[in-house]
Amino acid sequence: MTSSLRKKEARIAWLFITPYLIGFTLFHFLPVLLSAVLSLTDMRYISMIDKTHFIGLGNYFEMSRDPEFWNAFCNSIVYSICFVPFVMAAGLLLAVLVNQKIHFRNGIRAMIFMPYVSNMVAIAIVWSILLDPVDGIVNQTLSALGVNQAPMWLMGSKTALYSVVMIAVWREVGLQFVTYLAALQEVPTELKEAAQIDGAGRFQQFFYVTLPLIRNTTFLLTITSIITSLKNFTIIQVLTAGGPGNSTTVLPLNIVDTAFSSARMGYASAQAMVMFVLVMGVTVI
Repeated sequence: MTSSLRKKEARIAWLFITPYLIGFTLFHFLPVLLSAVLSLTDMRYISMIDKTHFIGLGNYFEMSRDPEFWNAFCNSIVYSICFVPFVMAAGLLLAVLVNQKIHFRNGIRAMIFMPYVSNMVAIAIVWSILLDPVDGIVNQTLSALGVNQAPMWLMGSKTALYSVVMIAVWREVGLQFVTYLAALQEVPTELKEAAQIDGAGRFQQFFYVTLPLIRNTTFLLTITSIITSLKNFTIIQVLTAGGPGNSTTVLPLNIVDTAFSSARMGYASAQAMVMFVLVMGVTVI
């Protein structure tokens, strides 16, 4: 009887997960498999299948000598190094502040989370206007405060990538904030009270009681933030399109440009596989 019930439950379970498995196979697994195959060919976006040749690891050897690829790779790493700690720290700080007994707390939560669910194109337009080096309100304010040479922000080759990181942190911090806020509300007040009775101050309570209890949340958000920072095509495309020059060209942008502007589908697939291995390595770790 028990065996029959388990089989019935298993059939029902498979019935529920089958739609997801079909979608995953069609839109995730098969494209990855196809990209792996194409990365071993010289296929061009505008060429016929019969003119495609198997070249083995030729694309990967070319990639190792390609300065554009290494520029995009380094930009992606710099972006991740800047983005992850800032978005994590900002999310935790906001969560700690809003977790206090303050007025209009629910409204503040909504305002912090709002950018995360806002349209990226609209956000890009607003920030482009704000950070305009000539007419933008940010530089006008800096000039009024006595700053002689205000930053070029999105227009400067040395400042564009960091400006994009700043905007990305502002947009993505809502997810870290909400997740950290939920974790902080699960921390038992009894432990804080016990630490207070033992003479621990607020900072000691935070570092020795609260932080250890939310370490699993921190670990999860660290992994998801790293993956998000590596899959950063949309925000850079709408803000700078990889410019000025190639100062903000990251791996996803370089892959799309190689595939559709240079029409080198095989070479773009090889770059995509490198990015896939990079993201998968972070996920596995």
